[in-house]
Amino acid sequence: MLNCRSILTALVCVGSALAASSDEKAQKAGEEQVLFGDLPTVEAAALHAQTLAEAPANVSVITAADIRHYGYRTLGEALASVRGFYVTNDHTYHYVGVRGISLPGDFNTRFLVMLNGHPLTDNIYNSNGFFGQDFGLDMDLVERIEIIRGPTSALYGSNGMLANINVVTRSPVDGERLRVAAETDSFGERKLAVASSLYLGGGANLLVSGSVFNNIGMSFPLDSLGLPPGSVPAGSGETLNADGERGYHTLANLIWRDWSFTAYFNSRDKQPPVGLGKSLSGDPSQHVVDGRSMAGATYKHQAGPGKIQWQVSYDRYRYRDRYDYPVDGSIQAVGDYNRGDWVDSQLTYELPVARVGPLTMGIQGFWELRNLQYNVVEGTEQDGISRPDRGIALFAQQQWNLSNRWKLYGGLRLDDTKNFHGFVSPRVAAVYQASPVAVYKLVYGRPFRNPSMFEQFYNDGGLSYAAAPPLHPETANTFEASMERQVARDLAFVVNGFHYRIDSVIEAVMLDGGVFQYHNTGGLRSTGVEFELNGKLWNRVEASASTALQSAVGGQPSDRLSNSPRQVSKARMGVPFFRDRLFLAGALQSFSTRKTGEDALLGGFPLVDFTVTARLDRHFDLQAGVRNALDRRYEDPVSLTIDRLPGDGRSIFLKLVWRVWE
Repeated sequence: MLNCRSILTALVCVGSALAASSDEKAQKAGEEQVLFGDLPTVEAAALHAQTLAEAPANVSVITAADIRHYGYRTLGEALASVRGFYVTNDHTYHYVGVRGISLPGDFNTRFLVMLNGHPLTDNIYNSNGFFGQDFGLDMDLVERIEIIRGPTSALYGSNGMLANINVVTRSPVDGERLRVAAETDSFGERKLAVASSLYLGGGANLLVSGSVFNNIGMSFPLDSLGLPPGSVPAGSGETLNADGERGYHTLANLIWRDWSFTAYFNSRDKQPPVGLGKSLSGDPSQHVVDGRSMAGATYKHQAGPGKIQWQVSYDRYRYRDRYDYPVDGSIQAVGDYNRGDWVDSQLTYELPVARVGPLTMGIQGFWELRNLQYNVVEGTEQDGISRPDRGIALFAQQQWNLSNRWKLYGGLRLDDTKNFHGFVSPRVAAVYQASPVAVYKLVYGRPFRNPSMFEQFYNDGGLSYAAAPPLHPETANTFEASMERQVARDLAFVVNGFHYRIDSVIEAVMLDGGVFQYHNTGGLRSTGVEFELNGKLWNRVEASASTALQSAVGGQPSDRLSNSPRQVSKARMGVPFFRDRLFLAGALQSFSTRKTGEDALLGGFPLVDFTVTARLDRHFDLQAGVRNALDRRYEDPVSLTIDRLPGDGRSIFLKLVWRVWE
C-alpha cells in the first residue's frame, strides 16, 4: 500500500540522485536558461498566463504539433497519451480515469473539461464526457491542451476534484484561408472537415469550421458479450452494424479588438451495441442522440493598473435515447429525454500588488432556464422533472513572490446555489524554484462536487431508477507533491506524488427489485506516485516514458475500486526525416489488471500504435496510422446490462489534408 511518507521519500531520493549532475550542467548552461522554457505557457492553473514552472500545479501540455505528429483524432486519444490517464469505452461514451478513479456508471463528474477556459459541464448529468466524436471540436482546430492535475474548485467550483482539462483553440489569425480534410478508417468511419480563417478588416478576424462524420460501425460476436440468457435471438451469429454513429461539428470564432465571440454547436447520433434493459445490438431503433452547444463572448481590457475580463454565455445540452426493456414478459420501448438551457457570466480582475504579486478576484453567476428530464414509454410521455438551479460564487487568488525562488499561492472560493446551498473551497500551493532547471511544488486543496440533477431527482417510474433522498456534496482533501527537473538540455524528469481522500461519494445503489437509487455511500482513498522522462534525444528525436503506480480503494472494509489499474505505463517516440517532411511515430500504453463492478478480474494488456505523417507538397499532407497494431484482445469494465465489453481490435486510418489557400 502506498502512503504519503513513501511518496515524499521517493521525491527526495530521486531529487538527490539527480542533483549533482544536473546542477553541474545547469551551471554550464547559464542562469538565463528557464525550466521548460520552450513549451507554451498555461492559463487555466491560475486564470492568467504562466510558465510551467510557475504554475501552482503539475501541468502537462499537448501541443498542436503533438496532435498532428501522433495522429490524435479525438480528445480521448490525446489524453490516453498523458501520464497517469486511462480511457474506457462502453461504445456509447468514453470515460477518462485519473488517480486510479473511474467508477463504472459514473459520468466523468470528478474533473472539468473546458473550451478556452469555459467549462463544458452539462447541467443534468454534470458530465464532462467529451472524449469521442461527442466532443464537438475537430482536433485540427486545437492549439494546445492544458492538463492541470489536482484540485481546481478554488477557481472553478463544483467538479474540479481530480484534474482540469482546458482545450485552447487556434486563433483566427493563425489559420489557413481554406483547409479541407478527409479521413477514413477500417471500422467504417468517414469524415469531412472544412475550415477557413478570414481577415474582415477593421481589426476583425474570423474562423469558421464545420465537419460531418458517419461511422457504419463494426460487428461483435454475440457470444463474446455475455448478454443475459434469452436476450439473444436463436440463430444469431453476430451483431450487425453495431457501434455506428453520425453527426456534425461546428465552430465559429470572431476576434475584434478586445472582444472574442464564440459559437460552438454539434450533435451526434450513436447506436450502442449493448445498453440498458434488453438493448440488443443490430437494432437501428435503439440509439443515443446528444449535443452540447454554447454561444458566448469574452471581453479583455486594461482597466487602471490591472486587467479586466468579462465572459457571458448561453449554454445548451440535449440528450435523447431509446432502449428496450423487458417488463412482465413483454418488451417496452422507453426513451429518455433531457433538455438543459442556462446562462452563465463571470467577471474577473487581475491586479498587480506591488512587492507582493498578482491578485485575481472574481464573481460568477449562473441561471438555469431548465433542466428537464422525462420519459416516453411506448409513445406516451410521462411526467417530467425540471428543478432549475441558480447560483453565485465569489473567488480570489493571491500570489506571493516571497523571493526569486519562492512563490506562495492562496485561493478561496465561496459557492452558493439554490438547490445545494453553500460550499467553501480553499487551495494553497508552494512553488520552490531551486535552480533555473529544478522546481518543487506542494499543493493542498479541498474541492467538491455537487449532486447532479440526474442523481438527485431522476425517476423513471421504477423501470431502472428511483428518486434519491436528499444528497450532500462530495468533498475531498487532496495533497500533491512534485519535482520537475531538467536533467539535460532538452530532457526533463518529473516525479509527482498524490493522496486523495474523497468523502460522501455519490453512487447508485441497487434496491430490492433491481431498481437503482443514488446515495452518499462513503469514502474513496487514492494514493500514488508518477514518474516521467520526456524531451528530445540528439536534438531531433521526440521521446517520453512514464509510469503511474497507484492504489485506489473504497467501501467498508476498504477494497480495490472497480476499473482501477494499479499500474499505467506509457512510452512514445517520434522521428522526423527529410527536413521534417516525413514524421514517423510510435506509442505504447500498458495497463495492469482491473476489476469489474461484479468483482471479475480483467487481465492487463499493452496497446501499440504507429503513425506516419508526410507533407507531400505545400498544399497536401497525408497521414496514415495503425491503432492496436498487435490486435490485442482486451475488455473494459462498463456499467450496462453486462459488466464488461470488448475493446477495439486493430484498425487502420487514412487522412488527407488539402490547404487550398494558405
